[in-house]
Amino acid sequence: MPEPSFWSEDSIEDLLSSRAKIMGPGVWAAARPDERPVISFAGGLPDVASLPSEELLRATRNVLNRERREALQYGGTFGPQPLREAIAERSSHIEGIPLNAEHVIISSGAAHGIGIACEAIIDPGDTVLVESPTFPGSLRTIHSFGADVEAVPMDDQGIRVDLVEEKIQKASDEGKQAKLLYLIPTHQNPAGSTLPLERRERLLEIARDHRILLMEDDAYGELWLGDEPPPPSLFALSGGELAIKVATFSKIIATGLRLGWNLAPPAFINRMAALRYDMGSSPYLGRIVAEMIRSEDLDRHVNRLRTIYRGKLDRVCNALEEHCSDYVSYLRPDGGFFVWVKLREGLSALEVQRVANEKAVIIGAGPHFFADNNTTQHLRIAFSYTPIEEIEEGIHRLAEALSEVASTSTVK
Repeated sequence: MPEPSFWSEDSIEDLLSSRAKIMGPGVWAAARPDERPVISFAGGLPDVASLPSEELLRATRNVLNRERREALQYGGTFGPQPLREAIAERSSHIEGIPLNAEHVIISSGAAHGIGIACEAIIDPGDTVLVESPTFPGSLRTIHSFGADVEAVPMDDQGIRVDLVEEKIQKASDEGKQAKLLYLIPTHQNPAGSTLPLERRERLLEIARDHRILLMEDDAYGELWLGDEPPPPSLFALSGGELAIKVATFSKIIATGLRLGWNLAPPAFINRMAALRYDMGSSPYLGRIVAEMIRSEDLDRHVNRLRTIYRGKLDRVCNALEEHCSDYVSYLRPDGGFFVWVKLREGLSALEVQRVANEKAVIIGAGPHFFADNNTTQHLRIAFSYTPIEEIEEGIHRLAEALSEVASTSTVK
């Protein structure tokens, strides 16, 4: 009989850090691919056929021919300087305010960008306000730093700004400091909403009055699918002073790059860089993406993506109207990857998710996205990854799942 392992989950407990103990042994990782021929509306992933392989190959050749030595050496904790400069120049145009490389730190994607910002700001016991529902991966990061999370409800237009000040005061009354508000104001995940300009301006007034920092997760901001772009970012509206804007190339180029960036006042950029121990992001990949930006291949690619995702969103909405209108309602989003579908009273999102899975359709259940227990019965349909020719069939199977659940529930 083999001897028990010297180290086990129980025996290592006294060696673990407080953050490791907060998180427990569960590992956050992408789900394994389903071996069945499923139709997946589950993940916020880019359209596979649109992945810009030719543009990346062209940029790679140019970088290796021109700057091989620099690309294949260590960089620094701020990230590759050419990419910081290219992002600053491009962001100056997008944000409408003058920016330079000192406003930019490169990350290994938005999740890492959120992590390094939290590490620079959050102490155990600090209050962090979070709109609810929201992306659960960010909730996990915020919890890991020992923060007390205070959920701020949303409506169809985004975070209830009228409740933010109440939550700040509540924390103060309890002797706590609300340091940070995390939100996704543009093409929100999962709800798809975009915060109107007047709410953004009021939120900045609150942030200035109460000295609370805004963390603006902008993974989907460039993927607007209507006739007009969204309102200016919180970062832009504040003149680059009151918000940290977290962005990523995962949605507009490819998730496999693992590259993103934070825009922030230089004082915060320096503090985030000082806490990094990874020698910075890849100089090789950073220079390749910088080349895509400089050549304007990235802007051309983003314009193509808007057309692709607009077509997919049209297909999803038309199919929902045709097959699911007896059981669901929704507001068409102005951009991003998600349709947030509200179920009729009496239908369980978790049960619909389970039955749809049996029919080889994968969807997200709304209860997983809330920062508190105030869940609602919603489904998140991610339309970006699904091939457009499979969308109709996928929604048809979802309708069958809805009908099956309704037949055994209290829905009338």
